[in-house]
Amino acid sequence: MEMHRQSRSELPGKVILIVDKLTLVDTKLIQICSENKMRHFFPILIVFCMIFASCATTLQRKNEEKKEKPEPVESKYGLLVTPENVEIFEVRKGENKDFDQLFAEADSLFDSKRYEEAKKLYRQIIDEDAENPKVPFCFYNIGLIDIKLMQWESAVENFTGAAERLSGRDKADALLNLLESLRKAEGWETAEKLTNEIINKSDLKFTESERREISLRYAESLIMTGQIEEGRRLADFWRLTILKENPRHEAVYIPELALAYFVLGRSFVKEFSDLKLDETTETLEEKCRRIVEAQAKFLKAINVGVIFWTNASAFEAAKLYTDLYAEMNSHPVPDDLTDEEKQVYECELWKKISVLLKKSRKTLMKSIKAAKKIGEENEYIDKSLEMIKEIDHIYEEKENTCRN
Repeated sequence: MEMHRQSRSELPGKVILIVDKLTLVDTKLIQICSENKMRHFFPILIVFCMIFASCATTLQRKNEEKKEKPEPVESKYGLLVTPENVEIFEVRKGENKDFDQLFAEADSLFDSKRYEEAKKLYRQIIDEDAENPKVPFCFYNIGLIDIKLMQWESAVENFTGAAERLSGRDKADALLNLLESLRKAEGWETAEKLTNEIINKSDLKFTESERREISLRYAESLIMTGQIEEGRRLADFWRLTILKENPRHEAVYIPELALAYFVLGRSFVKEFSDLKLDETTETLEEKCRRIVEAQAKFLKAINVGVIFWTNASAFEAAKLYTDLYAEMNSHPVPDDLTDEEKQVYECELWKKISVLLKKSRKTLMKSIKAAKKIGEENEYIDKSLEMIKEIDHIYEEKENTCRN
């Protein structure tokens, strides 16, 4: 917004011009009176009087406005400040902020893990100087903070903002983080559309490994949106391609291979979840088959040796067991049983299915131990610890009930 400026000599100049005109009028009137021509010039006199009165009124009004409106004052910044532009002046004064220094301070807070404080400074730069070249990286860094805090919806928004403003390698990194955030936020439809768009763009600076990762994320999105067979075929294609390129003894520590097995495991988890228990044993058997298939793929992912996918696969496998336990435990007790018989029934069922929880706990503990050995930190470790607490609580409650 342009500040309105006004010369301090402008108003007095106008007043002088008006007074000069009035002086000419006064002189003319005196001349007319001295020549005793009042009779001939009486109508002219009336007109001059009206003009004089009008000019006098205008001058009086301007003087009153001048009294009501304070004189502009010279500021210490060399700007002319009036009540009308003082607000604009205050906004412009803020433009002198050193946003580079502010960004450096935010980075320092980020490195110190003072995430909320860092986020506040990054957001300040975005809000106060939207055209600043640091803004795309502010969005990116806030997205990284969101990942640390597991705020997935916010991470999606911020990595979207970063990807829209960045180019080259930086844009590629933003898109990869956006896809991961969409997966955690379970925004599968958006992820499917985005991955499909990325795959068809050749100008983005992705490595061959990253392009395979994006294709596998597309496969996972297909599975989670109900297109299970199509997603499974795509994931299996990459599994076979990677194994063909790498001899058996070298097929370790390859993230895309671990991801391919993980996605295949997720395809059976999806089928397991979609299949609901009923009164037939056939349904239970089908759900158990899905658990066996998923478990085999997750174990393959774990054997690749990439710790992140090891933690993710261990958690998903353990969750299958706890979900099956929850379904079986919540299944209606036969109505024809007495209260005492119902308690016996529940305790006998607990003895049979508690093995599922034991297996879950054992899998989670091994996964956490492997992560701690190399100092790994990720959300699956936190989720695994929470699940262990839940399993221990169930055990304590059920054991006390069935012991009595």
